Amino acid sequence: MKRIKIWQPLILIVFALVMVTSCKKDEEDPSLEFEITIPSGWNYNNFYYEEVLRYYAWSPLRLEDDINLVADTIQEDMVIYRQSIAGIDLDQFFTALTADLSTGVNFQLLYSSDTAVNGENAKKIIHLQTIKIAKSGSATDSIEVDIKPMKLVFYKDGYGYVIDCGMLIYTYDYYKPIFEEEIIPTFNFKN
Repeated sequence: MKRIKIWQPLILIVFALVMVTSCKKDEEDPSLEFEITIPSGWNYNNFYYEEVLRYYAWSPLRLEDDINLVADTIQEDMVIYRQSIAGIDLDQFFTALTADLSTGVNFQLLYSSDTAVNGENAKKIIHLQTIKIAKSGSATDSIEVDIKPMKLVFYKDGYGYVIDCGMLIYTYDYYKPIFEEEIIPTFNFKN
């Protein structure tokens, strides 16, 4: 009887360690089918959410905004997401994406074109939109901000990819060259 009581806690501890280890493996850096380089000082994370792979990178806060001479309290960011779109092509995926975006608050299409990045065909869109974000320092309060994001849309091997470069309207002129000249040109699909 005493042996069983000693082994029971030991078995529970081993079982708990196995569960924690196996759960941690699922949360580790998911395999990306692409490579991209972000500027020094930026941070990033990869994760799956509702079966969609997401790569998220964000800028450092600037102590003083170059345009308005105020502290930067919202970090500009880039989200690359991949989702299965079997049965449709780049044009159909792009049409569905823009139709979905147009249902957003204050959506206004500014620019749309065909483009290519490192030999990969893509679609580019720049638009205005109002979004809600968490208020700085609050887990429950949000504010609405006007953004001017640039998106690049790709199709590769049955998946749709969107590079979503999020910029505030008043930081657009500062960050657009960073996205277009430093980050986007480094995007490559792995072979």
